[in-house]
Amino acid sequence: MRIFVTGSEGFIGKHVVAAFRGAGHEVTGFDKKRGWNLVTQSLESLKEPDLIIHLASSVSTPGSIERPVETFLDTVTTTVNVLEYARSEKVPVLITSSVKARDGKTPYGAAKVMVETWAREYHTAYGVPIIINRPGTVYGPGQEGSTESGWIAWFLRARGEGRKVMINGSGNQRRDLLHVHDYAALLQQQVDDYVLGKVGWCAQIEDVGGGVKNSVSVLEMVHYLGLDHEFGPVRYGDAQVYVGVNRYPGWHPVINWKESDVFAGLHGPDK
Repeated sequence: MRIFVTGSEGFIGKHVVAAFRGAGHEVTGFDKKRGWNLVTQSLESLKEPDLIIHLASSVSTPGSIERPVETFLDTVTTTVNVLEYARSEKVPVLITSSVKARDGKTPYGAAKVMVETWAREYHTAYGVPIIINRPGTVYGPGQEGSTESGWIAWFLRARGEGRKVMINGSGNQRRDLLHVHDYAALLQQQVDDYVLGKVGWCAQIEDVGGGVKNSVSVLEMVHYLGLDHEFGPVRYGDAQVYVGVNRYPGWHPVINWKESDVFAGLHGPDK
C-alpha cells in the first residue's frame, strides 16, 4: 500500500513509519519540521495514497494553555487540511487523537474534541472512511521528554542527570503506559483489518492504552525510579485517572512497562 504519514518526524511518527516500511508498505512522511502541507502543489507529483495515517498535532497540555492559537493551528487546522485532501482523493484516514478528548479540558483537550467532531462529520457528510484512536501515555525509545510533555521520558532523563522533578498536585494521578511498539502494532492491525474488510471505518473512537496492568501513579513512578522530587501546584485540567478501555477486537498491549526496553535493567528482579 501507499501510505501518507503526517507528523512523521515526531516520536510516534518515526516508529510508525519504520513499522509500516518494515511490513513492505510504500510510506511518504510529512512533517511540520520539513514544511509539509497536504494541500500544496508539491503533492501533484506524488502517487495518490491508499491511506493516510494522521499523527501531526501539538502534544503538550501545559503548552496549549500558554499557546492556544498555536495548538489550534497545529491540531485542528492541520486535521481539516488532511480531511479535505482525503475527501478530494477519496482515501481513508486513521487519526490519532488523545485520551484527553474524554473531558475536553484545556485547549489541548478541546482541540482534540474538535478534531474528532470534524472527522466524524467528514465521514457522515462525505463518506470518508475514518477510525479514531485515543491513546494515553505512549512511551518508548527515542522519546524526548520535557516538563511539558512525555513525562516518562522526562523522568528517565532526570534520573540519568540526577535532577529533581516536580510533582504537580498529590502525585496520585494514575496513567496507563502504552509502549510505542504496541501502538504501532495496533495501527498495523487496523489497516490490515480495513483492507481485509474485517472492520468498517465508520469514524468509531477507540480508547486505547496500556490497560490496568500497565497503570501507575506519578508518585509510584517517582519512587520506582528513586527520583529526588518536590511537590508543586495542581495543573489545570489534570485529570485524576486515564486508563485505556482497549475494546478494539483482537488487539491488546503485550509489553509490560517494567520489562520494556526503556525500563529494563533499572532494578533487580525483586523490584
